[in-house]
Amino acid sequence: MARRSSARSVETIRALIPAVLKGTKERQRAIGAIQRRWTGLVGRRLARHSRPVTLWRGRLVVHVDQPGDSFELSYQRERLLERMRSLVKEPVEELVIRSGDLPCT
Repeated sequence: MARRSSARSVETIRALIPAVLKGTKERQRAIGAIQRRWTGLVGRRLARHSRPVTLWRGRLVVHVDQPGDSFELSYQRERLLERMRSLVKEPVEELVIRSGDLPCT
């Protein structure tokens, strides 16, 4: 009996893998498109001090290395969200700004 249950679990997992990989690929494509166009979205000066890091469930996380840049991104939030929505298929509903060191690219 345990063997049948185990086989069913493996089949269930095997059936889920393509959907998970497809979702991951789409998110990676979306964050990549935003990263490639980041300088055009926020301007050269602000792009030097900020990086879009992740996009998950409509939430784009951006790291900034200077507090003033956090404020500036917050001020531009609605305009940036609107531009990103037209840029990628993945929904971008929220911009989360985190201060600290920028991740390496």
